[in-house]
Amino acid sequence: MSDNDEKNKSGSFLLKIESIRKQTLAFSMYLKPDDVIVALNNEVFTFGEELLTEKLNDVFQEGKKSLLTIYRNNTFFDIVVPKSLGCKFSTTSKEETQEVQNLFLKKKITDLDELKEYTVMRDLRNNYEFIEKSNSVLAGLFPPAWLAYEQKWWVLSFFTTLCFLLLSINTWAFLIGWLIICIYCYKAQINLMLSFSALSGKAFSMKIATKDIHEAQKTIRELNPKAKFKYSKLEDPVKEEDQDENKKLNNNVAEEEKALV
Repeated sequence: MSDNDEKNKSGSFLLKIESIRKQTLAFSMYLKPDDVIVALNNEVFTFGEELLTEKLNDVFQEGKKSLLTIYRNNTFFDIVVPKSLGCKFSTTSKEETQEVQNLFLKKKITDLDELKEYTVMRDLRNNYEFIEKSNSVLAGLFPPAWLAYEQKWWVLSFFTTLCFLLLSINTWAFLIGWLIICIYCYKAQINLMLSFSALSGKAFSMKIATKDIHEAQKTIRELNPKAKFKYSKLEDPVKEEDQDENKKLNNNVAEEEKALV
């Protein structure tokens, strides 16, 4: 029996992602190697890979979803998963397990049914955008108002121009076109928002489940202090110049300590 098998059998170590294959749930959830699986449905999980896979698959067969708590770069975040992750795991050391468990005790616990799922998009300048995984009734009732609320001005301009063209041709053509667009916007609004974000130069960054957009922004800021948001209650992000100065200062301090030794 390998060391990892012995650790898993003892039930006292957390699972850590070792590698991720393409076309797996872990890959589509934008998880990373060294991410630690801390809890399943808000309960610390130290029972090994086999039992985790079994529990996630059992929930999948019931048509339900599970809540996983991930620990990355000293930050906890939650994700909603429908089935097993499909990645290769290792285990944390005894010291790391104890440290993460102690930190998890301080984490605010929120039930699965109270959380909202977000897909996080970002560009090279650390501008972030959150796409909520839920349908807005406004998109189906009055698409122009939905586009204005989401601030997709160029799409709104195109939509308005199209409506005027249809109206100039025939009233019935306008009404039929309006109905088709309303249905399409309601059914495909999440994919539309993802496409609009991608066209603006953003790429998929991660998926996250939080109680509201403010908590989502707070988590992303903890993971990336340089993260910028269009609207936020948080303080201004760390500037790259400030971060470079801090690195230089830390390097100077380290060099002075070595010199003293």
